[in-house]
Amino acid sequence: MPEQDAVVKQLATSVVICGAGPVGLTLAHLLALEGIAVIVLDKLDSTVAEPRAIALDGESLRTLQKLGLVDGFTGELLSGLIADYVNGKGEHLFKIGRPGFRPFGYETINSFDQPKLDRYLAEQLAHRPGVELRFRHLLTGFEQDAAGVRVHATSADDGELEIRADFLIGCDGGRSTVRSLLNIGMTGASNPQPWLVIDTKDAYLDGQMDCRFFCDPSRPGMTIRKRHGERRWEWMLMPGEDRAYLLDDETIRALIAPYTDVEQVTVYRKQVYDFHAIIAERWRDGRVFLAGDAAHMTPPFAGQGLNSGIRDVTNLSWKLALVLRGQADIALLESYEQDRRDHAWELIETALALGNQIQPIDAAQAAERDAFFAELQKDPAALQAIEDDIARSTLDRRVHASLVIDGEQSAVAGKLLLQPALASGRTRDLLDHHLGDGFAILGYNCDPRAVLGEETIMQWHAWGASIVRVHSSTDDLRGGDLLDDKNELSDWLGGAQPAVLLIRPDRFCMVHAHPREADDRLRRAHALLAGGV
Repeated sequence: MPEQDAVVKQLATSVVICGAGPVGLTLAHLLALEGIAVIVLDKLDSTVAEPRAIALDGESLRTLQKLGLVDGFTGELLSGLIADYVNGKGEHLFKIGRPGFRPFGYETINSFDQPKLDRYLAEQLAHRPGVELRFRHLLTGFEQDAAGVRVHATSADDGELEIRADFLIGCDGGRSTVRSLLNIGMTGASNPQPWLVIDTKDAYLDGQMDCRFFCDPSRPGMTIRKRHGERRWEWMLMPGEDRAYLLDDETIRALIAPYTDVEQVTVYRKQVYDFHAIIAERWRDGRVFLAGDAAHMTPPFAGQGLNSGIRDVTNLSWKLALVLRGQADIALLESYEQDRRDHAWELIETALALGNQIQPIDAAQAAERDAFFAELQKDPAALQAIEDDIARSTLDRRVHASLVIDGEQSAVAGKLLLQPALASGRTRDLLDHHLGDGFAILGYNCDPRAVLGEETIMQWHAWGASIVRVHSSTDDLRGGDLLDDKNELSDWLGGAQPAVLLIRPDRFCMVHAHPREADDRLRRAHALLAGGV
């Protein structure tokens, strides 16, 4: 008998995500929160077991807050770290991080264990309706047309399957299959010196040397502490060294012996990595998008690789949802790369700049660096300015002007909204708890309902926008209002003058207007989003 053709399983969904790492899983949560059906494919048997990323910043934790997941994971974080940089003599050069400084609601530097985060995100997806997480599924190809994408995959359990979707998002890492199938190249450079990365259990050092970069020309390195007595070490391979030599247990013991009791250390992972500073030539092809390491890869010196990917999907998810619900034109999706590309590259450049301080192995170059910072130590204000400039790329940034209304007339339009803890009655909550999950209209020292037209309010209400009132004093406070009693929002806004803000779902300020201009600008913002860019 002739062999019968294999049956191809047919599925349908709104969005297919290739890659069940932290970026892909976060995107699945964000889309599910918007009521969008999602299928996540990953070729592995389960979430990754090896620790890769190690730093979560306050902005990424703000995204987990939006998803209702941050409280369930804070027990795995080591928060409020200071990353200090020392030279070969152990002398302090500079630092990054200010414990207690929480502009977006959370500490700016936090260490974590990626396998635990991935498992947590995957487990919590089971509570999201409309989401399928399919491990042991290998994406083999796709075709797209004006109506959608046809995704082909093979399953270790079900054989071949075909998924009809509106969009495909490649969150499948630095060796992205999606990017390869689109023939999209990467530009930039790779680090000429590989690094040894080891993860350890180290009770001896627990509570000490939270995060340190060794700017030592004899061998640059770093270490960072995690919860539960775990620690990461990274050491640069010197010219001419063999990778196998650095992976040898005796070599590793010799490297960490000056800092800890090696007899109390268990090495549970060791790997040599080549670091990359590269970005995809384009992040979109029709209905297919790239996010995370599939779109950009950064050296680890600023701890921003994973965080940059989470920013990608926080930006992309709400725009996809508007398009899929028919509320916005597909042209809106052009703003994804516009919003994200420059900032992703800025973080790569920040990491490269830090690497240039850490990695010099020429003694004269290292001595010149040490002398520069020694002079800065004599002027605390100048040193603080250097440290603030390093942090600026993550703490003070704007989205592309194409989705900002009259941004040239406001110092805060286009910026990521501060998230202070505000008083409400006898309680104090982070601002986002009151803004909701989607758009928000925030009245500062004014009531948006009193200054916006009924049609404008109805337009934004149909998109699920919340209306929040914040006051700088108790004089006009009414039930449900928030009190900016520490003047944090007032300082961010540049004063306590009445204002209306339109906040996007990713917490960027799209409109900042005086009450008399608010109705016009909010109507224009709605028309801009609905009609595309």
